[in-house]
Amino acid sequence: MSLASRLSNRRGSESADRSESSASSTDEPVSDTALFRLGRVLFGGVLAFNAIDNLRNLEERIGYAEFKGAPEPDRTVPAASVGLLLGGLGVALWKLPAAAALGIAGFLAGTTPVMHDFWNQDDEEEKQQEQIQFLKNTALFGATLAFVRVARRSR
Repeated sequence: MSLASRLSNRRGSESADRSESSASSTDEPVSDTALFRLGRVLFGGVLAFNAIDNLRNLEERIGYAEFKGAPEPDRTVPAASVGLLLGGLGVALWKLPAAAALGIAGFLAGTTPVMHDFWNQDDEEEKQQEQIQFLKNTALFGATLAFVRVARRSR
């Protein structure tokens, strides 16, 4: 048997092995795995907790939003906090998960550049803190997009 034939046969069997292993790992949708359930409960639960904290300290949050120049903070802060609460619970409980994750994404896309505008800060320490919060929210935004994708696939 020539070297080319042996390599071709070897590649064919490796491909078949990969197909079999990926088929067995995809029998269970990712949204049904224990690891995914834990991840979504942690993710959604923390966001829901933050939303409840916002609602409990509403006057303080409205004041901070006013300070940051957020539009109509008397209306937007409570509305955004309720939206975040519903989104967090929706992801944690996996109820209307695509809509819940999109709600979280909307919250993050709307609030992050206004509330964590590190580029407008003069004080280096404040700039660094706002940049950390901005980047954290950017990572959370990425996770919400992943949840949207998984939710749409698991319908």
